[in-house]
This record gives sequence, structure tokens and C-alpha cells, in this order.
Amino acid sequence: MSQTQLYTSEALPLRGARNVRDLGGYPYVDERGHAGRTARGVFLRGAALGRLRRSDVDLLRRRGLRLVIDIRSSFELRHWQDPFADGKVAGIDYIHIPMMDQLNSNGFQGLLPASMFDVYRDLLDEEPEDFKTLLEAADARADGCTLFHCRAGKDRTGVVAMLLLELAGVDGAHIVADYAATQRYMGRGLRAQRIAVSLLLRKKVPSCLFEARPEEMERTLAYLHERYGGARRYLRSVAGCSDSLLDRTAARLRGGA
Repeated sequence: MSQTQLYTSEALPLRGARNVRDLGGYPYVDERGHAGRTARGVFLRGAALGRLRRSDVDLLRRRGLRLVIDIRSSFELRHWQDPFADGKVAGIDYIHIPMMDQLNSNGFQGLLPASMFDVYRDLLDEEPEDFKTLLEAADARADGCTLFHCRAGKDRTGVVAMLLLELAGVDGAHIVADYAATQRYMGRGLRAQRIAVSLLLRKKVPSCLFEARPEEMERTLAYLHERYGGARRYLRSVAGCSDSLLDRTAARLRGGA
């Protein structure tokens, strides 16, 4: 099946944020061979929310938003605040779980990675406890929808979405398509960011760092399976998630509990 034939979720019609998408609607097959579609209104993935308008917040409320998980670094947070932080929006909780990406996290200082796969591999290898914290936070507010986001909604957000979708039983082709869809919504902004960073560093930076290339997620999925045996084994044995937490999360994603 070609990527153009695969289902990918559409971005929510927000005026102040792009690439905010529901993880619902993806086909899955569970451990017993039962097939279905992932539930809408459980998890949203997204980019930075700093320009949200009141109408956008109202739309997210209607979607059942209960929790925002900001996975940007503390450096990013100092420069680009989140509108949900510090209880600014009544009824919607906010948690900061910083994840490093070697790019935005340190203002593009230091060595740049050779590929995005290097970044995603390091996230899996070096920060497993962050994924456990994220799943526990979402589980504690299972009465509503959780939105997790980084800056562009591509890299750190992409790895979290990969783990969640595979935990639900979504196949690799759809996970890759979900990742690559960021190019549709953020491509122009990513290209502008590349130009700005190139001017700042006074050198041309690799284009792969500012694109959502399918092969980057394909390599990451292959690594997840070859080293860790897949999302569930990784989340249980490496991140330290309990089986009950993973069962509840998978059930919510499948439209169960």
C-alpha cells in the first residue's frame, strides 16, 4: 500500500496553531487479532501553542481537552511560553515534561545531529522515564483528552505518537504516514526555520533536520523492534510502565475503557 493510500488524521482547524492532530481514526489489530480504528478524543499531538486564540481554546474544550503536556525543553519554555501553563486556562491542566532533541532544546548550539533518526534513537535510549511520566499523567486524567506537543510537533512529539500508536496495534506504515504528515502542515515554517538557523550559525544546515522524511521514522521503528522488541516491551521493561498502565492506555486508544 502506498503512503498516499494510508489514512492520516487532519489537522484541527485552529487559527493560532498548526499540526494539532488527533491520534484517532488509525486502523489497528490487537493482540487477539481484533481489528478496529483508534478512538478520537483521547490523544492529540501538536506543535507549539503560544499563538492560540480564544476561539481555538474553545474548540479544544469542545474536543474534551483535559490536559496539556508540554515536552519542550526549559530553554524553549523561557523563550516561548505555553498559554496553558500556571493554570491560566480553567479546567485544563498543564504539565511540563522536558525532552531534549539536540536542536531546539539548546538553541541550535553545539554539534548538529547527522539525521533525525539519531535524535529519535537517543530519546529512546536516554530518556525512557519521560515516556512513563507522560503516560502516567495522561492516565490520571483519563476522563478527557490529552494534548502533547513540542515546538514543531515533529520530533519529540513524533516519537511519543509512534509509541502510542504501536501500543494500540497500529501498523508501521500508518505510523510512518502519521509522522510524515507534519511536512504537509509545517513544511513552510520548517523551511523558514532552516534559513534562520543557517544565518545564525553562518553555515548551511542539513535539510533533513527540518523535514519529516518517512525514512527517519522507518529507521526508528526498525530500531525500536530490533533493540527493544516493540513499543509495549520498551515501555514496560525500559521505561518502567506497569502492565496495568499499558493495558489501560491501549484500551483507551482502542475506544475501550
